Amino acid sequence: MEKKHPEIFKNKLHNLKTKVQNDFYVHADDIKETKKISKEDLIAKINNIFKRPDYVYQADITIMYKNNENKIKKIIGFKDNYIITIDNEKISIDDIYDIK
Repeated sequence: MEKKHPEIFKNKLHNLKTKVQNDFYVHADDIKETKKISKEDLIAKINNIFKRPDYVYQADITIMYKNNENKIKKIIGFKDNYIITIDNEKISIDDIYDIK
């Protein structure tokens, strides 16, 4: 005999994605559906990261490259046409598709 629980204990699962998956997971189909971001908009997004009140020395961002590769990096600066990471790596703006 199957035991029935009262209705208040049942949780309905509408969406199985967690908050982390919603923030950091990018599917290849999602990239194809989004429109291409211009270089000026990308630079404006980068500048907004450094203007945020919670930015002190470094910021964690997800960089989506044009070759469909996604990497999480800690950035500390932006100079000329490059993003500078905490590991002293220079990432060219021309190689980046979008940032989050």
